[in-house]
Amino acid sequence: MILVMLGAPIGAYLRLLLSKYNDVYPTGTLIANLLGSLLLGLCAALSDGWSLWICIGILGSFTTFSTLNLELVTLWQSNKRKCLNYALTSYIFGPLLFAVGYLLMHITKL
Repeated sequence: MILVMLGAPIGAYLRLLLSKYNDVYPTGTLIANLLGSLLLGLCAALSDGWSLWICIGILGSFTTFSTLNLELVTLWQSNKRKCLNYALTSYIFGPLLFAVGYLLMHITKL
């Protein structure tokens, strides 16, 4: 629990830095979620202590499912094409990047 609490402020701060890129298109959230998916796949093979600190603490506060869906609703109201692009990019590449990270860790046995 302490490891999770120590990691959460790091992830939240990193997402705050990326959120300044959320102007017309939610680029910061997209980067956070896609990068977070890749890193989550990489750290899924780590030992319990590191996994708790990185996966749940840092990446749990770095990535954001709720903001993604709020931004999808907002984009739907203003620009349906951007909304569809954002949804497809997030929901297709997020799981793919997780799988890439996971496979890399198991192939390289780091």
